[in-house]
Amino acid sequence: MTSALHATLHAALRTALPLFLALVLPARAAPGMLPAAPDAVSFRVAQYNIRVAAAADEKSGNGWDIRKTPLAQLITRHDFDIVGTQEGNARQLEDLDALLPAYARTAAPYAGKRGDSHNCAIYYKRALFERITTGTFWFSETPDEPSIGWDATDRRICHWAKLREKKSGREFYFLTAHFYWKNVTARQNSGPLMVRKIKEIAGDAPVILTGDLNSKPETRQILAIKKILADAYDTTQTPRKGPDGTGFPGGVFQGKPGARIDYILTSPHFDVLDYLVLTDTYNGDHHPSDHLPVTTRLTLKK
Repeated sequence: MTSALHATLHAALRTALPLFLALVLPARAAPGMLPAAPDAVSFRVAQYNIRVAAAADEKSGNGWDIRKTPLAQLITRHDFDIVGTQEGNARQLEDLDALLPAYARTAAPYAGKRGDSHNCAIYYKRALFERITTGTFWFSETPDEPSIGWDATDRRICHWAKLREKKSGREFYFLTAHFYWKNVTARQNSGPLMVRKIKEIAGDAPVILTGDLNSKPETRQILAIKKILADAYDTTQTPRKGPDGTGFPGGVFQGKPGARIDYILTSPHFDVLDYLVLTDTYNGDHHPSDHLPVTTRLTLKK
C-alpha cells in the first residue's frame, strides 16, 4: 500500500468512527446530571409558604405589593412545574394568577376569625398537567368538616389534587398542608391524621406531600409521616444545596433562617433527583417571603 493511499484511508476512518459510535452507543449524561430514561415522567416540584399580606409588613418595607413580583419571578426563574403554597389570602392568589399565566391553580381557605384569611394552594403548569379532582381535610378530631382541632386556635388544613401528567397519562396525588404553629398537641396529632387521610384518599397511588409543617424533623409528627412517605432531604440522589433551615420568625425577610420546617415528602413511586433550598433575594438582601422555598426534581417510576 502506498503511503498516499494509507494516509487517505486513515483520514477517512478518523472521520467515520466518531459518527458510527454516536449512532450505536448511548448518549453520555452531562457532568453532574443523572441519566433518565427517554420515557421518564420527570418534573420539578416546590414547597413555598408565601407569607400572608400583613399590615406589619407594610410598615417594615416588606409589603405584598413590593414582594409579589420578585416572588412570582422566583417561581418562573427556577421553573417550578408544581408548587404547593400556604398563607396567601384571596387577593394574593389573584395577584399570582395574573403574574403566573402559565399556571392553573386550586386552593382552599383556612385560619383567621372566619376561617378564610389564608389559603393552601397548588399551582401547576397547565401545559403539563390536568386536574382530575380536589379535596380538603381539616387537622382536627372531625377532619371531614371545617373545624379547629385539639389545642389550636384556628383552622388548619391539607388541600389536595389528583393530577394527570398529560404526555404519559400517569396520575398522582399532590397535597399541600399547613400545621398549627403555636401549641404542641395540635401538631403532634396532625402527623398521624395526615397518614390516615393519605391512605384513605390515595390508597396505593403515587403521592407528593408539600407543607409548612411547623415541626422539626425529629418530632413525633414528622416521624409518623415518614413511616409512609420519604423526606426528599434524606433521599436526594445528588448532594443537597442551600441552607438546612427554611423558616424565619414571622414577618422577618432577612438574615439566616432558623429551623427546617418546610418539607417535600414522597411515596416510593418517586426517585428524588435533587434537593434545593433557594435563597433568592431582591432589593439587596430581602427574601420574597419569611420562608425559603424548597424544591426537588422528581421522576415517577414505571
